[in-house]
Amino acid sequence: MKRELLYKFFEGKTSPEEEKNIRVWMEMSESNLNSFMQTRKEYDLQLLSNPKALNNKKINNKAILTWIPGVAAVIIVLIVGGIYLYNLNNKVEQYNTILVPAGQRINLILSDNTNLWLNANTKFRYPTEFSKDNRTVYLDGEAYFEVSENKNKPFIVKTFNGDIHVTGTTFNVEAYSEFNSFETSLFEGGVDIFKEETKLVSLKPNEFSFIKNGKLLISNITDTDHYLWREGLIAFNNRNLEDILLTLEKYFDVDIQVNSSNLPQHTYTGKFRQSDGIEYALRVLQKSISFNYERDDDTSIIYIN
Repeated sequence: MKRELLYKFFEGKTSPEEEKNIRVWMEMSESNLNSFMQTRKEYDLQLLSNPKALNNKKINNKAILTWIPGVAAVIIVLIVGGIYLYNLNNKVEQYNTILVPAGQRINLILSDNTNLWLNANTKFRYPTEFSKDNRTVYLDGEAYFEVSENKNKPFIVKTFNGDIHVTGTTFNVEAYSEFNSFETSLFEGGVDIFKEETKLVSLKPNEFSFIKNGKLLISNITDTDHYLWREGLIAFNNRNLEDILLTLEKYFDVDIQVNSSNLPQHTYTGKFRQSDGIEYALRVLQKSISFNYERDDDTSIIYIN
């Protein structure tokens, strides 16, 4: 594969046909995949050695892992740190940031042995070493945490719409700022939810909190399939089409526009694999819910009618 074409791809300037050719070439052999990753390293090093180029070029980081399914995606993200992990220096701490591509998920173990999963289209920032007083991380998206216990050093998840404080527990947080979503689900231990240093609620196991009409409410967890995304599954239990489309927008980073005011009110129960892609999910939905759709290849907008 020509180096010029790969550089064009990294800049986000390739056509759909060129991207398809690159994908086919990558999947032909492990040697081709290694060559692709090596070229990406060289490209990033050139940008880092020329800071002005970083401001002038559109870097297409998301496209790389969108094509690499399952565990392979996790391995590549963690190994090729120069691509998806970058340092933010300040006077106190050094941070790493992970950007999870659409349709993917990542498993990560932090320095305190906290184990977590990051869902698709998620941004996660964490220090290379936690401070003496707390373990603070920053989330924009969805994550499932298994926090190692340390009562003297609380674990804090900061989001755009509130902070979650724990000492050692298992919980799920969905906080996509783009969709103004905020939901915390607790499975073990306990969590406290704060807003600007004020504690709003405390959760018990098998409870979840969510925002409705501007208020933070608490309810019991009755549908555990919602958390199967860690296994690469998108599950819906008696959900209407509008809710399903919103979930697909979050996970696949696409814009879905509904042209008809008569959106079917039927509900749907079922599961999809993230690796099957959004168009497969839409085709399966069409068998149960009557609607038509078309996708604009230039803008990637999906129109429902």
